[in-house]
Amino acid sequence: MTPAEMDRRRIVTLAGAASLTALAGLPFIRHARAADIDRFTLGVASGCPRPDSVVLWTRLTGADLPERVPVAWEIARDEGFKDIVARGSEPADTAYAHSVHVDATGLEPARWYWYRFSALGSRSAAGRTRTAPAPDATTPLAFAIASCQRWDVGHYAAWRHMADENLDLVLFLGDYIYESAPVPGRVRLHEGSGVTRTLAEYRSRYAQYKSDPALQRMHASAPWITVWDDHEVDNDYADERSQALEADFLPRR
Repeated sequence: MTPAEMDRRRIVTLAGAASLTALAGLPFIRHARAADIDRFTLGVASGCPRPDSVVLWTRLTGADLPERVPVAWEIARDEGFKDIVARGSEPADTAYAHSVHVDATGLEPARWYWYRFSALGSRSAAGRTRTAPAPDATTPLAFAIASCQRWDVGHYAAWRHMADENLDLVLFLGDYIYESAPVPGRVRLHEGSGVTRTLAEYRSRYAQYKSDPALQRMHASAPWITVWDDHEVDNDYADERSQALEADFLPRR
């Protein structure tokens, strides 16, 4: 190797080292390999369908999430996302457990759309959704009614079956989660050490339920309209009173 070649190599090596040193001081460098991490392990969902809009949902997961993350979204008329009708960006904040609700508007009534999200170099699976018919439409809808999906008493075979039914809509009538403590010997165990009481515990319980592949598949197959029942908070609660008449029930609710 000639002296000139050695000098060139030394310059390139030093320049590369200097560049890495400079990048290390930037706030985003800790997420430089974020594409290696799946940030959408809880899947995607849609709901509240109207003739011209639908709400899209996801929640970022994984360690080392920044306080606020911009989440890009897009919705298209085709599964291949060649005909995109709307796109944008919404912040996912720590205060809301890095969840995102997008009100996608300007859509056509009674038609299928596909949507997806991306953030921190990771892209979600695509979801399929459908807008509601026009108010004067008489076209029939194929829908399912469901409720009471208690995690620890069995696997979600019903969701696997429904996802094969090509439904237009799911009406979920409450008890999306159960607040119950883990019960030894059950098919699956609730996470945690006791009954859910804190905001963090409720969020963790929702995350556990949403981790189920069959439930994720049904959410990604059609829009949902949901209401809550008692177990979203506490068994047989009513207004300001819990089943056990807890003195501190209102903060929990």
